[in-house]
Amino acid sequence: MMFHSIVLVLLLHFISSSSSVRVPLTGNDWSIDDNANHTAQGQVPGTIHTILLAAKKIPDPYMDFNDVDLRFLIHNKWVFTKKFNLSADFLAFNDTYLHLQQIDTVANITINGCPIGRTNNMFLAYVFTVPNTCLKPENVIQVDFHSPVVYALEQSIIYNRTVPPSCPAEAQLGECHVQFIRKEPCSFSWDWGPAFAPIGITGDIYLEAINASDIIIELESVNIASFDVANKNWLVDVMLSSNNAPFSSTLKFVLENTTWTYEVVVPFNRSVTLQIKIPDAQVARWWPNGYGDQVLYRLSISNKGTMIDSRLIGFRTVELVQHEYGPGINGTSFYFVINSKPIFIKGSNWIPSDAFQERVSDEKLERLLQSAQLAHMNMLRIWGGGIYERDSFYEMTDRLGIMLWHDFMFACSLYPVDDAFLSNVHDEVIYQVKRLQSHPSIVIWAGNNENEAAVAQNWYQVPADQMNRTKDEYRKLYIDTVMVALLEVDKGTNRPFVSSSPSNGLGSIRENYIATNPQDPLQGDVHFYGYQDDSWNPNTYPITRFLSETGIQSLPSLDTWFQTTNNLSDLTFNSSFILHREHSKNQIEAMMTHIESNLPLPVTNDSLKHFGQMIYLSQIHQAMTLKSISDVCRLHSSVDMIDPKTSEGNTMGLMYWQINDIWQAPTWATIEYGLKWKMGHYFVKHMYVPVYPIATLTPYLANVTDESARISLYIVNELSTNVRGTLVCSVYGLDSFLPRLSFGNDVAMNSSGTQRVADLPYALISRRANCGDDSQCIMHCRFNYNEQYVRQVLFFNRPKNYQLSDPNLKLQAIKPISPTDFDITITADRPALFVWIDIVGNVTGYFSHNGLMMFEPSVTIRFHAWSNITDFSRINFDLRHLSLFDVTLP
Repeated sequence: MMFHSIVLVLLLHFISSSSSVRVPLTGNDWSIDDNANHTAQGQVPGTIHTILLAAKKIPDPYMDFNDVDLRFLIHNKWVFTKKFNLSADFLAFNDTYLHLQQIDTVANITINGCPIGRTNNMFLAYVFTVPNTCLKPENVIQVDFHSPVVYALEQSIIYNRTVPPSCPAEAQLGECHVQFIRKEPCSFSWDWGPAFAPIGITGDIYLEAINASDIIIELESVNIASFDVANKNWLVDVMLSSNNAPFSSTLKFVLENTTWTYEVVVPFNRSVTLQIKIPDAQVARWWPNGYGDQVLYRLSISNKGTMIDSRLIGFRTVELVQHEYGPGINGTSFYFVINSKPIFIKGSNWIPSDAFQERVSDEKLERLLQSAQLAHMNMLRIWGGGIYERDSFYEMTDRLGIMLWHDFMFACSLYPVDDAFLSNVHDEVIYQVKRLQSHPSIVIWAGNNENEAAVAQNWYQVPADQMNRTKDEYRKLYIDTVMVALLEVDKGTNRPFVSSSPSNGLGSIRENYIATNPQDPLQGDVHFYGYQDDSWNPNTYPITRFLSETGIQSLPSLDTWFQTTNNLSDLTFNSSFILHREHSKNQIEAMMTHIESNLPLPVTNDSLKHFGQMIYLSQIHQAMTLKSISDVCRLHSSVDMIDPKTSEGNTMGLMYWQINDIWQAPTWATIEYGLKWKMGHYFVKHMYVPVYPIATLTPYLANVTDESARISLYIVNELSTNVRGTLVCSVYGLDSFLPRLSFGNDVAMNSSGTQRVADLPYALISRRANCGDDSQCIMHCRFNYNEQYVRQVLFFNRPKNYQLSDPNLKLQAIKPISPTDFDITITADRPALFVWIDIVGNVTGYFSHNGLMMFEPSVTIRFHAWSNITDFSRINFDLRHLSLFDVTLP
């Protein structure tokens, strides 16, 4: 009960007033001690690892095997202390509070020996009352941290019943019982990340003093709840609170950059929720990336001329459409309609971008999110095994038009459901939703990651006689607690909720929130990983309504590996070090199997060169896999593409796993830890363009003698405007830029959707192109509309079976364009596959395109540096190029 009352203070008493005085407690003068010969002085916000590293007391946690070698640190208790002074004026105030924006995780706090409060949830901010008798001019604050690993174990013992899985898979090298602590789940390890389980003060910390007689009103949240179609008004819920005795006040609301204002007399008794109406005529709509502008407005609220607070908001409607199709078609749709327009979702999944959040800069977040925007993404899924991100992250997604599918932080586990745990979760949901619901980028909440599937498919071998209780406990957590808490504060129709991902949406609700098969491709969203099958083959993938997780691993670049080891013997494909960094069982072996099934293997005897080429091949493999998946999803996106025999189709979303990395390792990410784009991300940028040609060969990799095989050509259009263009396809050998056969089609599309442009006999095309063998030829298509060119390549055989000719690639010119941009011209004597350009050195940024197929003698690529190049003539970088042919050289 004590902890619950503290959280109520948290929810009602964030103070923003000129009559208060703050004393910051952040800074580099904190001392940490584990009473085991590990001490240091350092920076807060900070955790034990980053403080000890800055003090040169430990090696870099991301180097070598240090994720395991330093594991003992998190099994200890740690004490954080700081001395600080308070002025007489500060001590004269009536009431004093200690604010902690974020603390990780279980700690007892004292000031001058006085107990102040206890924390046990990383996902809550805390506000504690500080008795004035505990304060003096010279003070010491002490934060005693419990080991999160030991705490989780202790809680599991107290619970007195096994909650599976007790520990992660052995390959993850992780820690156990993470579900018993409200802490970033992946901090105990995941199949792509390390188990550092940080300990520390990871957000702002300060004292605030106020006078009890001052009227102080807090703005808790703003929610664009609904749009009143009949009256053309936006219904906006505004939650305010005050700890003062009951009173009335005249509040003024101003929507900046419009003429709209509103005044109202509000009686306060602790908290109040107002619904204000803003005429639609006063505002412009907020649109996702690629569909319009991201217009934002600041809503300011004042009390008798004194500013209370403000929120930056955007106006958009959100519908999650789940309707039946009619006679003969099974299942239901699952797609987003934003501002009355159906949106095909193009996106990825987001994980924490570092194990230590205090060293994640806003600049890094901005560059990652810009990379999503540049790749034509319109949605990211904030995955439930990570964290609720900082405020600036959501401000960026608002500005960039990146919609968010936002999980609550529960993943791949059953959880305890005792009263204390559920109360903690309830408070977490209330706090986070209030903090975040003003952001137009958040368009859907999801209760968890994969836990409905875990229960329905009994991932953890729960005995049959315990399954009913397990299902009841699932509903108790996600429906009776998470959903109920969400609906307390996020009312209206503008942000739907699904209880899990994947789920069958309405189908899961009809089965009391646990579907018999939550992975039904004809309902809701699906997670799919086809590791045992040919990932380039489009037939590998289910045709779903919405594919919210899928992908394949690759290795990061040599530059990235050099950040982790100084031992060159570590840098071989199957070294103990690489296998140590691979946290998903047998994935290196699977990666090798996939690569050798489609691509030529290196023949060089140079160990480092061999490893570099394996990195290159792994990235080709990932890029082609993502393209194959995307082509399946986009080809079947239109409702017209539903197969009446199977009811499959109308795929209206793809979010691959995953866009970013938490450290340097073999993972599913398309952007490396240091922000370098892998080949996969360049392919994503290409495959997510709004108007996109698709070429298919049916059956997949058919023989040239198969008279029934067909080459089919399609154009997928997401634009609301008409599309007029020309699709020209040419069949090439790899020994000449002179096409063996060319043919073209004019294309006219008056609406969004999928249009079949041509359906051609493969054997006839092969004969006319003089392709006596399917490994002799390749087809390159180019769609030209509005002077924009979108290319597509169709392999008739696996690249490893082609006779690769030396393209004689050369870098002919580097031309500065601006302080951040320069052009690179590449020439070739004959076609080149998967041409990869890399900058090695002190310049970071991205290319306009990369991993390209060259079917012309000269190509110009632009490089954009993340920051200005101050002196191009003195720039120190090494520009390198590679094509698939180079892999065949000794």
